[in-house]
Amino acid sequence: MRWLFSLFCLPGMVLAAPPFERPGLGLNPDTLQQHRVVLEQGLPDATLDQRYSPEISTLNFNTLLRMQVVSRMEIQLGINTYRYQKFDSEKDNGDLDGLGDSSLGAKFAIYRGEIFRAALLGGMLMDTSSDGFSDDEDGSFAALSGGWWLDDRHQLQLSVRFEDDGTESSTTVVPSWHARLSDEWAVFLDAGFTRNQDNGDDNNRAGGGITWMATPNIQLDVYGRGALDTGSVDNEAGLGVGIAF
Repeated sequence: MRWLFSLFCLPGMVLAAPPFERPGLGLNPDTLQQHRVVLEQGLPDATLDQRYSPEISTLNFNTLLRMQVVSRMEIQLGINTYRYQKFDSEKDNGDLDGLGDSSLGAKFAIYRGEIFRAALLGGMLMDTSSDGFSDDEDGSFAALSGGWWLDDRHQLQLSVRFEDDGTESSTTVVPSWHARLSDEWAVFLDAGFTRNQDNGDDNNRAGGGITWMATPNIQLDVYGRGALDTGSVDNEAGLGVGIAF
């Protein structure tokens, strides 16, 4: 989903920056307003999966381009511009790199009040991956998010994402808490509970991060999460930047 600093301002206030999607797991319950184009880039996002053999380390340089179409609606184009995976086991090791999957979606602000906001996102997943990552299947996704402003500095969010990548389908529920520390700094805590409907390969993790508004139009972020049980991806972390035009 996965977008911090400007979320903490009450709807009636002038937003200092657009509602970035990075770096949370859930969907931001707001759409672009003051800015018509936003570029968000992972530098990179990383995961360490030690559940099975071989152990898999992954780096994803995810790019998300968001464009306002009309009031309360935006188009989102995502692409994994570069992906690197390393495989380690007692018997063998190796690595892969190349292009990852892409996505195209439309996001709508379905409700905008002074205390509560909600958004809906839907779209398709496109298999644009290099041969080593491709499963030759396209898919689809949909997400719904709500955000409650407790005051001008604190917010609670809850989002649900449904995804079918053509080979597997999953549902992810993300509760999160956000706090604005100052005009430049903000922090968040979130958890992601992913249920795989096809094989029970669930992934439950929790953590948090921090964002810094380097300028009114540039946000830098860092985050980290860990597994909540032995059947989940062990660690995920990342750095990123969001730029509004």
